[in-house]
Order: sequence, then structure tokens, then C-alpha cells
Amino acid sequence: MRKVYLTSTEEEAVETLGRRVRAARLRRNLSQEDLAERAGVTRKTIAALEAGEAGVSVGVLAKALYILGYPDRLAGLLETDPIGEDLETGRKRAGRSEGVAPF
Repeated sequence: MRKVYLTSTEEEAVETLGRRVRAARLRRNLSQEDLAERAGVTRKTIAALEAGEAGVSVGVLAKALYILGYPDRLAGLLETDPIGEDLETGRKRAGRSEGVAPF
């Protein structure tokens, strides 16, 4: 598998997400240990998520968001896909409707 590197803008977005998860956890008076136990992961994994480390899985993020009371946040990211819809429309116009376009 090819390694993917983040641009500085993408790194900032991941770090911002981590800070928001941390703030939500603290507002609920949960420790990293509490959140980790409820999510079934280690405290180090929660610390990595909050630090904005890119290696944390989407599954861990989804569990954390659910526990913190944001169960639909990830699904909301993909509610609309204007780029994908434009690509699909372009293929149909060209007579090539092979299905869903890859990201």
C-alpha cells in the first residue's frame, strides 16, 4: 500500500478535529482513560486522536464521536458529494456509466 502524506492544510484540519474531540471530552468531564475504556481502545489511542495524529482509524473517531454524543457527525460528511455527482454526470454524458467514481 502506498503511503499518503498530508499537506499542511490537511494536517491542520486533523489537528483541529483532535482539539475538538478533546474539548468535547473535557466538557463531559471524561478523562482520556474513561473515553478509551468506553471506546474499547487504549488511552494512547485517544491521546493520538486528540493530538491530531493521522494514524488513528476512522473507526476510533466514530466510536469517540458516538460516545461524546455526536453519532451522526461522520455520516453528515458524506451527505452530499457534488464532485462525485459531477464526475458521474460527465461519464453518463460520455456514454460511460461504470458506477461509482473512486475518491
